[in-house]
Amino acid sequence: MWIWVLGAYTIVALLFTGQVRLDYAYAGEPIGWERSLLLSGVNWYTWAAFTPAIAWLGRRLRFSRRSWLRALVVHLVTGLGIVVVKTMVNEGVGLAVVGPHRPPASFLQLYVSGFTYWVVLGASLSIRERRDRREREIRASKLETDLARARLETLRLRLHPHFLFNTLNGVLGLMREDVDAADRMLTRLSELLRSTLEGADRPEVPLRLELEFLEKYLEIHRIRFGARLHTEIRAEPSALDIPVPTLLLQPLVENAFQHGISRKPGPVSVTVEVTRTEAGLEIAITDDGPGPPARSELGTGLDTTRRRLEHSYGSAASLDLERAAGGGARAVVKIPVAGGREMARRP
Repeated sequence: MWIWVLGAYTIVALLFTGQVRLDYAYAGEPIGWERSLLLSGVNWYTWAAFTPAIAWLGRRLRFSRRSWLRALVVHLVTGLGIVVVKTMVNEGVGLAVVGPHRPPASFLQLYVSGFTYWVVLGASLSIRERRDRREREIRASKLETDLARARLETLRLRLHPHFLFNTLNGVLGLMREDVDAADRMLTRLSELLRSTLEGADRPEVPLRLELEFLEKYLEIHRIRFGARLHTEIRAEPSALDIPVPTLLLQPLVENAFQHGISRKPGPVSVTVEVTRTEAGLEIAITDDGPGPPARSELGTGLDTTRRRLEHSYGSAASLDLERAAGGGARAVVKIPVAGGREMARRP
């Protein structure tokens, strides 16, 4: 910043070189451009030397409602002192450059010096206020971002115990009927938990990893329901590398089992279909259960997922639960995809 300040004083010194030459010409002591530039440079570079002190004093004594009178008195005294010192410096340089016949300091020069002090003070206060405002905005923005990230992380972590409780509850029910199947189910659950821990610090994962996780989760339910459960995952290849929130789909599929499939006797099915649209991704989870009631509130999984989408994408994302065309329930997630949002594949 001080380089810019020095540059500004250099420009002002160049602009006032002609004025110095005219002043000496009117006083009957014409001087050349070289000495005029020297005198103008000394004048304004003296102000450059005083500027850091003026800026520091301006920061220490601001014109607040309580201390404006004290600040005014201190700045008046300081400005007068600087004007006196600067005038003595100019007189000494003038004596050395022009000689004893130099024109004496005029009232106009003293007035301009006093005015310059307040201009420098005002400019320094304005720059400081602008910098402070920008720092406050940055801190506020960072605080807002950190708060949103913390809320999002809280919502994400909220899913883990919910998912674990429901899965263990399914294992507990299966142990009364088929111990071997329950053993296989616990093995798959341990694999799921390992995958969850490996991605615990990743707010987003490529869709392909989310679908791989979902396939393991569906395998647990295939063990539980046996041959009467049919599952299918269909995803367009162009959508597999798009990042999605971690643990996005599992709560939606869990909702299909908890409120749909488990209430229907006989063969049941769950279908996950991913389509890439012009606006982004559309993910539909459809079951052939009894369907959602006419009026119902979202459960923990769906409510948490909807709030995560709101925190991550705002109003651009949505989660809707509706009755499927052929019966059953259909949960539809829409996620915006900006250009270049594909994630690199892990080796």
